[in-house]
Amino acid sequence: MTAGKLRRFVGLAILTLMAALTARVEAGPAGEESRPALAPTYRIFATREGLVGRRTANGHTIQPRDRFVALPSWTVLSPRGSDKFRVRLTYNGRTVVVPVWDVGPWNTNDDYWNPNRHYKDLPVGMPMAQAAVLHGYNGGRDEFGRRIQDPNGIDIADGTFWDDLRMTRNDWVDVTFLWLGADPGPGNAVPIDVPAPAPAPPPASPPPKPVPVEPGAITVDNGDPGFAPSGSPWSEAACGLGGAHSWTYSTSDAARATTMATWTPQLPGAGFYELRAYIPECGERATTSARYVVYHDDGVREVEVDQQARAGTWVGLGTFRFGGIAGASARVELSALTRDDRRVVRFDVLAWTLRQDSAPPAAQVTGIQRKDNGYQITWGGTDDLSGIASYDVQVRMLPRGGWTDWKRDVETTTAWFGPDEGKHFAFRVRARDRAGNVQPWPEGAQMDTTQATPQG
Repeated sequence: MTAGKLRRFVGLAILTLMAALTARVEAGPAGEESRPALAPTYRIFATREGLVGRRTANGHTIQPRDRFVALPSWTVLSPRGSDKFRVRLTYNGRTVVVPVWDVGPWNTNDDYWNPNRHYKDLPVGMPMAQAAVLHGYNGGRDEFGRRIQDPNGIDIADGTFWDDLRMTRNDWVDVTFLWLGADPGPGNAVPIDVPAPAPAPPPASPPPKPVPVEPGAITVDNGDPGFAPSGSPWSEAACGLGGAHSWTYSTSDAARATTMATWTPQLPGAGFYELRAYIPECGERATTSARYVVYHDDGVREVEVDQQARAGTWVGLGTFRFGGIAGASARVELSALTRDDRRVVRFDVLAWTLRQDSAPPAAQVTGIQRKDNGYQITWGGTDDLSGIASYDVQVRMLPRGGWTDWKRDVETTTAWFGPDEGKHFAFRVRARDRAGNVQPWPEGAQMDTTQATPQG
């Protein structure tokens, strides 16, 4: 063993002996196993906390002449207004019991009273700050790298420091850790009566956020006759339209996704309806991939919604034609099947709002590519509401040919034109939407074959 290692070994042995000498742990006589062991007491250097007006680690606002202590570990922090973790402090013939309401001083992971403490190379009962200041442990620095100024292992609030213990300066205090055993009592010290902390009132629950509904919308809420849940389990949370919504846990396993619900509206007539879903914002973390399946006159569409990101908002699912086909059922389905697991799938209100589509769509020739002895022509378009139903495409020979119909009322968006026989041609396209609005023909060509890209 090197001289350095020998000195370290001897030093730690001395620290262990010192901590053992400062601890006063009393046990019952042999054979009295029913008598609980007394809580351990260690002599700890204490400092005054002060900081009136600041908040403690458990959310308590520090008052003048307050009564509590801080210990350097989150593991023994009492909830605000409670005395779940308490210590007995004894100093110069006076003793008092107070709760642990703050974390400190210096460190936040130094449970020095724990036989399995965080700093396993230090003896139980010796704060890491004490070892740092008096013995150079950790280079004299705390867990955050700050130079430790005092060997303190406890902070004491002003009322306990000045009034109960009548301390006038930072000093060594006997600290009994009452959650580790029975209270040894005041002994020869004068006990100070301190009222038990009043339990903190439970935080008032804010009223449910009102859900605005567009005038004229047809709604189906999770409590309405048009809402049909099936499977299990189901739960409720106190937010959403009407102050509540239903929810279940998500699963990515289709075999386990047995919980689902259907919304079926009573629509006043056929037409194009904008469909929206409201996503409530209370409760556990929501799924990022809720799958709304919309049944409409033109088929079925699945719309995926990130319920977590859209919490507290209306989410548009699209505009669809409903009620125009006999026997077609306007409905929406949502199940527990998602791309994640153990997230919450929220089921609240859906809204159908009739929209009048009076604006024509917009279409454009988007590409011409040389292909064999002709050209591949591509077009497309957009519509703000009902969607594009079909296209008309016209062509004319350059330089002075007249416009003639090439494609009429087609749903396709690409076709081959040819053979070109060495000539060039211009093209234009118009679209009509599902509401019957027709785009006017553009006055001139949108693209011509002089702009064609080479054959790929």
